[in-house]
Amino acid sequence: MNKSNDTLAIEKIVLSTGNISRKYIVRDIVFAMDTFDLTTFNQIHDPDDYFTKVIRQLKEKALKYSADAIINCHFSYAHEATPHNEEPIVRITAYGTIVQFRSSTIGG
Repeated sequence: MNKSNDTLAIEKIVLSTGNISRKYIVRDIVFAMDTFDLTTFNQIHDPDDYFTKVIRQLKEKALKYSADAIINCHFSYAHEATPHNEEPIVRITAYGTIVQFRSSTIGG
């Protein structure tokens, strides 16, 4: 796959914080993390922007499985002190279950 095909494939991957009402096969569990220094964190005004990078990481990992979705995703953040009184950081973490949709067949 080239880069533009990867981008299109990543955009098609469904991300859900709950389950989905389709038959699927569980492929793996995925984890992603990003950190910001507190100054950068405070300059981002749209809360959705905090999670953009971890969502991309989740989807990139799912793409390696040719997956259709990541379900039961959980997101969290934490303010953390750093050694030597440096600028505190904000850590964004996420995890979910990578799945592939199954075609249902008559009697299956």
